[in-house]
Amino acid sequence: MKGKFSRRNFLQTVAISASGVALPAYVNASGSHTEISKDELAGELPKRRLGRTNLMVSCIGFGTGSRYCNWIAKDAILQKHIDYAINLGINYFDAARSYGNGLAEERYGKFLTPKYRSRIILTSKSQKRTYDGVMRDIETSLTTMKTDHLDLYFMHGIDHVEQADALLEPDGGYKAFLKLRDEGTVKNIAFSFHKWNEASQKCLKEFDVDAVMCPINASLNSGCEEHLIPLALKRDIGIIAMKVLGQNALIGNVSGDDLVRFSLSLPIALANIGMDGFSPLQACVKIGREPVLTDEEARKIHIKLDFDPKITRLPYFS
Repeated sequence: MKGKFSRRNFLQTVAISASGVALPAYVNASGSHTEISKDELAGELPKRRLGRTNLMVSCIGFGTGSRYCNWIAKDAILQKHIDYAINLGINYFDAARSYGNGLAEERYGKFLTPKYRSRIILTSKSQKRTYDGVMRDIETSLTTMKTDHLDLYFMHGIDHVEQADALLEPDGGYKAFLKLRDEGTVKNIAFSFHKWNEASQKCLKEFDVDAVMCPINASLNSGCEEHLIPLALKRDIGIIAMKVLGQNALIGNVSGDDLVRFSLSLPIALANIGMDGFSPLQACVKIGREPVLTDEEARKIHIKLDFDPKITRLPYFS
């Protein structure tokens, strides 16, 4: 495996936090009432430190991208789905103003924050590059999600250097992020990207961020595993993995479960995964409770995957 980070230090510092929360029954996707099994109660979902934010986050994050926003279910099911995630130990809830044209934030404002705001780490993202655009987005996000602050706020999807440059302009959005953090409207700031390139390198160099979100998976194709991880660890910037399954493009030679295991074996804070039903919650939490893979076990998954970018196109690379 590639990587210049200290795996020994990572394995020594993975933190486990017990929530002690009782798990109720839930309603499954078909609408029938199902009791949570004893197997699902076994163990606790580990929590890891999100870099210098000092937030302790569940190693599995609740993602609300296209998978979640395209999941059509009745309100009662959507509420039970959130309840189930909370009771399984997930405390990191991810959103973006652009997800489902606001649908992700609307669902959070309806099913998540009214019941659980004090127990969760709530995030969102803005794709606006100007100061005024970011300020409009944060106002909409806070109103929609029924909260007065965010725990983490992202400059979203910075994949071209022109986008980074726009954020750094005198009237650029980066100043808005700094102001929001200074005044406490957002507790921490971050940026997200899809490939290690000139744009992401510039962001990491010129932005004073507390966390970063990027593709980290067994293909080792984004450059993040080799380049981003050691740099972020050196600066104590929290690392959030996305595209762990390569938007399902990596499933085949290896299972989705193994792909999640692989990413969690790296020194990241959490794997953020789209949750479009009860099964992904069950599977990911079960994996998250397992011991971290050894370096050799992770290497075997990478070899078995046998990823070739000429054969398998990862859909999130433009």
